[in-house]
Amino acid sequence: MKKLFFLFLFVLSGVLWAQSPDQKKILEDSQSFMFLFQKKDYDGMLNMTHPAIFEKVDRAMLTDRFKKMFEKNDEFQLEMVDSDKSTFEVSDIFTTEENTKYAFTTYPMKMRMTFLKETFDEDKKQMMLGMMEAQGMKAKFLNDTTVEMSKESMILALNDKSTGNTWKYLNYDEANPLYVSIVPVEVMKKAKEYYANLLIKQKENAN
Repeated sequence: MKKLFFLFLFVLSGVLWAQSPDQKKILEDSQSFMFLFQKKDYDGMLNMTHPAIFEKVDRAMLTDRFKKMFEKNDEFQLEMVDSDKSTFEVSDIFTTEENTKYAFTTYPMKMRMTFLKETFDEDKKQMMLGMMEAQGMKAKFLNDTTVEMSKESMILALNDKSTGNTWKYLNYDEANPLYVSIVPVEVMKKAKEYYANLLIKQKENAN
């Protein structure tokens, strides 16, 4: 029994040791990034965002959009559900030919949407759930006005001259023109491959 215990400690220490300082930093930052989002600390979240985005969209405008979406919306109320820190996973660190370092953090994002001016019967619920499923989300109604959504999400960590050689972050969203205009092509290709493989692996494990 004692030999097995020490073998377990040895294996565990090997796993922990295998994680580089960069990976530990990215993991901690990614967890903080989502915690700030959940607490509606938009300034704190934008401080961690890749600076190239502010060349495309004014920072104050982004903050205002977040507030309108999560705080000042007459149609619905959005709420981030607590993310379990143990579910965050960080990839290896990659480097482009232009010496941009990058990595990916994956985690299950969960949100609740409460409609303030509408209730849903069974037919409308099924229609709404079908629309959300088409967007890659799992969803269920908690009652006639509140739906809970979850989706495997990914954060891009980028480290280059424009970030002052520190780690900055973007949500993975290849359908977003801002994402496409900021992220290097090599990183976009790797991100798409990494995310697709993640979903395939999850589906295989579920079967």
